[in-house]
Amino acid sequence: MPSSRNGSRNGAKSAAKAPSKSAAMRSSRFTPGAYFHDRVVLITGASSGIGRDLALAFAKMGAKVAMMARRKSLLDALADEIIAAGGDALPLAADVTRRTEVRDAADRTLAHFGRIDILINSAGIAIPDRVETMPPEDLERMMSVNLMGTLHTMQAVLPSMRAAGAGSIVNIASLAGRRGMPTLGAYCATKFAVVGLTEALRVELYGSGIRLSLVMPGVIDTPMVHGASDIQSVAAAAGNVPLKLIPDSLPAMPTQWVTWAVIAAVVLGLAEVDVPPGAVVMEKIAALFPGLTDAVLALGTRLFDWATRRI
Repeated sequence: MPSSRNGSRNGAKSAAKAPSKSAAMRSSRFTPGAYFHDRVVLITGASSGIGRDLALAFAKMGAKVAMMARRKSLLDALADEIIAAGGDALPLAADVTRRTEVRDAADRTLAHFGRIDILINSAGIAIPDRVETMPPEDLERMMSVNLMGTLHTMQAVLPSMRAAGAGSIVNIASLAGRRGMPTLGAYCATKFAVVGLTEALRVELYGSGIRLSLVMPGVIDTPMVHGASDIQSVAAAAGNVPLKLIPDSLPAMPTQWVTWAVIAAVVLGLAEVDVPPGAVVMEKIAALFPGLTDAVLALGTRLFDWATRRI
């Protein structure tokens, strides 16, 4: 009898320590590795920079990664790297500016993995120049990638997400999408448009189970920032070297900061995440004093020009 009572007492203690199913689900929601296990993530611009880092990070956390970009050889190499590490990756050679290619890539993802749980729009280009002198076709090119590419991918995945009654879309915009910046006027215009498009769609999808998030980075250490993107290389070969986003001597934030922001946006269901945190708040405060902000930015532009000439 004593041993029976002790056994009952020990059993009760064990039962008390065992977490309930709901508690386990709540715990996994805040454990990214568990949260993303077996989820299907479609990433655009995955061949380099932020997109590549996102693909590697999600694959490490057990997600099935579909990777879209134009450069097939880089995608194939990245997929091989992920698969060799035990992950699951699908390379999708497609141009986000071409609606039919994007829809085909989404269909291939659905056929291969069965669903799309998360879409991350990371593809983007920047051609810095002054508004007064920039070729209009540069703005058109940036609009076709940064804005229309985002629209194409969202429209491609929304039917399957609506059918599932769930999904997450993360659009990587920019702090330049909240405040016009010198030498980035055209790029700012595209990112302002991405912000407006995302905010409008977020209201349209309210209550549908599909969540939309904006990630708003500052200057991130990617090839684009240092003038090494495809489009900048073509311009340089033609003898028309565009301005760099920042001088090489100035620091930029690591791509991992954006990856962490995307993870936080999906796991916590955040509408907007700034990189670094609080940056957009500062921009909104600056918008209350536009004249003063313009003067500060004009001074900064002159210092930028001086630094660029010395590099």
